[in-house]
Amino acid sequence: MFDNVGNVRFMQRINREKVLSYIRKNSPVSRNELSKVTGLSLSSITNIVNFFMDTNLVTETGRIKNEGAGRKAVMIEFNASAMSLIAINIETDEAVVSLTDLSGGIIESESVAISRRDSADNVLSAIERRVIEVISKHNNVKAIGFAVSGHVSADGRVSSSTMRWDRVDVKSRFEQRIGLPVYVSNNTKTKGLWTIRALNDVKHNNIVFLDMSSEGIGIINACGGEINNAVAGEFGHTVVTGSDHKCFCGNVGCLESVCSVSYIEGLYKELSGEGAAISEIQKRAESGNKLAQQVMDEACGYMSAAIINIIMIFEPDLIIVNASELFDIDALYNSALDRAVAHSSKLAMKKPDFRKVNIASDQSAQGAAQIAADELLGIDAPDDIL
Repeated sequence: MFDNVGNVRFMQRINREKVLSYIRKNSPVSRNELSKVTGLSLSSITNIVNFFMDTNLVTETGRIKNEGAGRKAVMIEFNASAMSLIAINIETDEAVVSLTDLSGGIIESESVAISRRDSADNVLSAIERRVIEVISKHNNVKAIGFAVSGHVSADGRVSSSTMRWDRVDVKSRFEQRIGLPVYVSNNTKTKGLWTIRALNDVKHNNIVFLDMSSEGIGIINACGGEINNAVAGEFGHTVVTGSDHKCFCGNVGCLESVCSVSYIEGLYKELSGEGAAISEIQKRAESGNKLAQQVMDEACGYMSAAIINIIMIFEPDLIIVNASELFDIDALYNSALDRAVAHSSKLAMKKPDFRKVNIASDQSAQGAAQIAADELLGIDAPDDIL
């Protein structure tokens, strides 16, 4: 008997999660639409919707006219303001702590000054103080989402070469001290998730987000709008050259160590004996300076190799590039793409579309909030939610 009760309760959670997920992505929707897409009866949909109305997660909005005769359908809409989240984006010189709604919309935000020279404990202590301040003013905070540069293990430990963190247990620390569920993600994933959801691109099914940020180089893959969590994303630490230029991770020849502004400026200075900013090196290359052309051509080669590898591994419909200072140079960006497409076309690989974006730290935090909301409202949600 108890097994049957447990099975009924489990199926109830599955059905509620299915309905809530659809409402979140497609609202406003009618009860009839929910019944058709989920396969649940209208009476079951009514019970589920009433449950979520009681918890304030959905509300009734205006009516729309049915295609046939009869009464207009009452629409159901997701209520993103039903609960609040804290989203934290950590970069080498700054952490941004934001209060958001369940859709990642920022309600308030404040920067916390940090440095890569600070210990992990000092950085997290400064963030913790700010989190406690936010919670003291807002009593409806339900979860915390972190976006961090580096590899995040399944148990929420962070290993970051840029931050010089080695398996720092962010998740357990904040869950024990704050008492809320904590979800930690690589910030390439949070930027990519925010971008893909904001674009809402129904034309492209298989998307790769390439993050060429100053923090490193990462990728995520999404199919049908859902993140492929089997992709680790640490693209910048793949070895692409025998160069002795050392990466933050301590290895040599990593993509992000040679596909960077500092490498190009350093190489030009080494070869010419003269220091110059990358913008000046590019100008000299365009003016016919052979040495500058050589340096920029090498940079283009590494950038092209990154794109080629993505096409070969994923054969995506779309590659979204979060541009760094390097890819902000249009001539370099376009040349790298042209080389990559020409190379992959020789093997009859599909030519992807490309889109260049510039994602800010606020948007990375919003992506962290969206991940936290997905988990909080997912199948493992607390009993008072599902």
